[in-house]
Amino acid sequence: MPNFSPTDAAFEGFRFTKERPGAVAAWAGATLVFNLVSGLLGALMGGSAMVDFQALAAEQPLDFAALVRLLPRLLPALMVTVLINLAGSAVVYASAVRSFISLDHKVSFRASEDERRILLLLLGYGLIYFVVSAVTGVCVGFLENIIGALGVDMTTTVGRAVIVVVSFLPPFFVIVRLSLAPVIAVDRKRISLKESWVSTKGHFWPLAGSLALSIILYVVAVFVGLLVVMSVAQVISIGTNGAIGPGTLTGAQHNTLADLIKPAAIFAELLTAFMVAMALPVIFGPLVRAYQAYDAPDAPASSATPPVHA
Repeated sequence: MPNFSPTDAAFEGFRFTKERPGAVAAWAGATLVFNLVSGLLGALMGGSAMVDFQALAAEQPLDFAALVRLLPRLLPALMVTVLINLAGSAVVYASAVRSFISLDHKVSFRASEDERRILLLLLGYGLIYFVVSAVTGVCVGFLENIIGALGVDMTTTVGRAVIVVVSFLPPFFVIVRLSLAPVIAVDRKRISLKESWVSTKGHFWPLAGSLALSIILYVVAVFVGLLVVMSVAQVISIGTNGAIGPGTLTGAQHNTLADLIKPAAIFAELLTAFMVAMALPVIFGPLVRAYQAYDAPDAPASSATPPVHA
């Protein structure tokens, strides 16, 4: 069983990207297709409701009464886009896990049991995160009221920061402890949150530290990449006397079907797809290394002989 080095595992995804850029490009292409399909169908079904929703979401404070009135028109489009994005995520994530655990020597996209299990896990993670966050929110609110009754001001910047961190930790802890489940689902062909929980027992901090370091490096790389993109967009803007500017390349509003088929919108979706595809090695690299180091082996078959009755 290999040892788990948090620092070494954090760079696993970057090594994979360097060695197999074609795999990342394939995942970006698949993500782009799913994003465009969901966006186009959402725009076709949502119509003016999507425009109204974008305008409503930009308002501060949010008008919840107006949002409730808009929901009947908006719900079909939202359901379609969410379902397509979930299905797309399941297909791409399963492909990434197969590549990392060497089940696939070439990137493949399927509609198999692997994808079904990953889809169920994504839904389960969403439900678990919602429940844990809700319980945490109630507990933190209760403690905040008690601390406030003792005369401690929690409305300061430091106080609010403490509340945010405390609220974030329980869901983060639970998700990290269950994070090996997608690898188990693909490698062992079963959904087992319990196996992930058992395997990560006593190993939370190394795995959490590896994921945090990997994500920080990813954010830095994306930030540098976006600076390059914005610089190129600025050069294009100068070359076209402002006809094509940075805003039209990276900040297009995708409210209607006409917006979605513009080159600027497609460019923005392509940029998003590559960012998502690059994040897959960043996340799954440490997880697969942790799975190889920590995953509890299958229970051995019982070798006990049946009792002999006289």
